Amino acid sequence: MRINSIRGICLLVILMLTGITGMAQAETKLKQLGLNPFYETELKSIDEFRQMVAETLPELKKGFEKAGAADLFDNFVAQAGRHDNVVVVEINPGEKLQWMIFKKGKTVRVVKDVVWDGKEPFTAFVLNVDKEGTRYTFVVPGKCGNVSLAMTRPVPAIVQESVPNIAPYCEIAVTPSTLASGKDLTIDASQSTDPDGSIESVVIQVTAADNSVVRKKFDTPPFIHQMTMSEPGDYTVQVSVTDDKGMESSSPKCEATKITVTSTEKTVMATAPGNFVADAGYMYQVDPAEYLLFRIGYDYYLNDSFSILGMVGAAPVIDGKDDTDSYMIDLTGIFHHQRMYYSAGVGFWHSTTDDRVDLIVNAGYRFYGEADQFNISMFVEGRGAFDQLDELNDYGRIGAGLRFQF
Repeated sequence: MRINSIRGICLLVILMLTGITGMAQAETKLKQLGLNPFYETELKSIDEFRQMVAETLPELKKGFEKAGAADLFDNFVAQAGRHDNVVVVEINPGEKLQWMIFKKGKTVRVVKDVVWDGKEPFTAFVLNVDKEGTRYTFVVPGKCGNVSLAMTRPVPAIVQESVPNIAPYCEIAVTPSTLASGKDLTIDASQSTDPDGSIESVVIQVTAADNSVVRKKFDTPPFIHQMTMSEPGDYTVQVSVTDDKGMESSSPKCEATKITVTSTEKTVMATAPGNFVADAGYMYQVDPAEYLLFRIGYDYYLNDSFSILGMVGAAPVIDGKDDTDSYMIDLTGIFHHQRMYYSAGVGFWHSTTDDRVDLIVNAGYRFYGEADQFNISMFVEGRGAFDQLDELNDYGRIGAGLRFQF
């Protein structure tokens, strides 16, 4: 009899435990929204949703704590403030929520394992919060503002889409187009570009009239090469570039550039024997006078290294009292060496206070354009009267300016 009683008690305990477990695992079926709203006013836009979050921060934080998700609160608030992370969706009957925050009177409560058991879908705001490799998806019904956790899952891996390599763009400048044998040809590929990377190497190919080929590869920027042309004749210059992913390209601007190398006995001249020149600059004299400098003239080439420059101009005084507005006629001989030039000559300087015959020295550097094209250089100049060379500290004039050749 005693054994039967013990068995009965044990069976009763097992049945009670089973019932309690079943109750703990039971789902809460939600058939209607708005009976216990977290927020009294219906939310009809994302801006109103964001306003609700901002107005209810203390109650909302308490709800996250009761749901065991206090560590997600700050992330949720931050993501709710972003327009691009909040969307409006329809939640269908049968959708499950892990937990939902609501209010009973003024008390914040949380219910877990909720299933929407209404007859129609409801409109909700949905946003994702990513934390430590997990994505938490929150659902907030517009009807009541009850913040709910719908699901958790790993953050999706970012798939890198393969992007096709774009061919590099080749561009060169070959100067000069005509030169004497023994002189240097400059091949400048520094303006070549690669839209999705960088230029890794440049190959220069120079083909002579007899089809003999000189081919050189360069792996170091800025890809500017000077090549001494020894033999007279006609040549073709071609360039190809390779990008950092190994793609080679030779655009139309890098194909079949023609050059001519003449014998050393022939003088390399432009189609005209010289260039028109204009100077603009500033000049200073210690015994006080400051001038603006304006000159025009013609530079006549004797050969590719020497020329004679004749100029006329004016030098209006802008400060000082030792001189008045002046006019000049200058004649100088110029030695050209690559982009530098050096000159010396004589000039006549006229003002109302004095007429002077000057010794002139000048040096400049061509920083834009080529010798047989429009170009710009920067020059410095010193000049002084022959009869005042022992007083250069007082009456010598020094200046600088820009020279334009046309």
